[in-house]
Amino acid sequence: MASLKQSALFEYLNRREDPSYTSFVSTGALDTDYIDWNGYLLPMDYGDSEYEYRSIRHECALFDVSPMRKIRITGSDASPFLDILLTRPVSHLTPNHASYVVFCTEAGYLKDDAMLYKFSDEDYLLLPSDIDHCDYFSQLADTGSFTNVSFTECTDTLAGIALQGPCSAAAAVEMGFADAANLAPYEFHYMQSAIGEVLVARMGFTADLGFEFWMTPEQSEALMVQIDAAREALSLDIPGYGLDALEACRIEGGFVVAGWDFSTELDPQPDFERTPFETGLGWLVDLEGSDFVGRQALAGLKTNSRFLIRRISTAATGSLVDVPLIANVDDQAQTIGAVNCSAWSWGQASTIGNASVKSAFRDINACWLELGGKRFDVQLRRSPYIQLDRRDQIPAPLNSSRVS
Repeated sequence: MASLKQSALFEYLNRREDPSYTSFVSTGALDTDYIDWNGYLLPMDYGDSEYEYRSIRHECALFDVSPMRKIRITGSDASPFLDILLTRPVSHLTPNHASYVVFCTEAGYLKDDAMLYKFSDEDYLLLPSDIDHCDYFSQLADTGSFTNVSFTECTDTLAGIALQGPCSAAAAVEMGFADAANLAPYEFHYMQSAIGEVLVARMGFTADLGFEFWMTPEQSEALMVQIDAAREALSLDIPGYGLDALEACRIEGGFVVAGWDFSTELDPQPDFERTPFETGLGWLVDLEGSDFVGRQALAGLKTNSRFLIRRISTAATGSLVDVPLIANVDDQAQTIGAVNCSAWSWGQASTIGNASVKSAFRDINACWLELGGKRFDVQLRRSPYIQLDRRDQIPAPLNSSRVS
């Protein structure tokens, strides 16, 4: 699909015999070999999904976050506006810190989730995955009489790369960002290096130790040189990884994705609207704080959820999206929910995923699904599959060799 844009980092990360974007597009197929991520091509892998996954968990690897939607929110009304948009106040957030946030419709259903970077009370950067919310934000600002706030879509003006895994701090330091290891989780700072000023943040979407680097597209090529220097100095491969490895890691960590774990306006799906409480994100809702869009509805929905999110594990392979989950209830087989998303986990040696389970069946821990005429047992769990101490350790551990 040649109309998809090519990230500046694609050919650098591609390990195929012919790493060119043109070659990949001409032989690959949408939704089989790559997806459309905000108008950019995101491959399922850059050569070997398992190798990429194991690099993340045992050394470190790179993910191209450049296609992520980016919206700059500025002005003296930026903080009060965000306090009525988001489900918990952020005006008290310390500058140079980021926060995971969600915002809802008036009915209390999730509109989107995002990372929010706070530079100052009058300057924020919001990073949802796909959707350009600028028109909605402007309408909401007008309704609330926020006259001094502006919204600037800046997706193409910021290139970004995530460095994830137990050796990521050592690699970041070797790349020239000496203070990276001292960052606390969700803290960020502009750091000077041989390639100029780069925004370095301690965060990521793999449930592992990691960092993100944000820069101008013109700095991307120079950053590649820094990565190559770190590879040589530390004797690490530091490969790129695609969607397959990312999905395995994020589901292992218990993370959800807009559009895959709940419906959004970009991909509306009847009966797949979910509240924060129904996706395990109730901790992001502050009903005692300032008023916000959807607060009244959420106050009534907090103890009246239709669904609960559960993690699944099964020997079934292939996509399990929308496959019903079945259990014996009162000696009868009943559908108790359905799979939201799934991925093969090399670490768990099984297919794992997120599922929406009807709240009436909250105490059920085992069920089954039927696929291709066969029955597969499914284990349900509430907690993530992995919780790694290194992810939150301060300073970040400077491991520079493979972790078992």
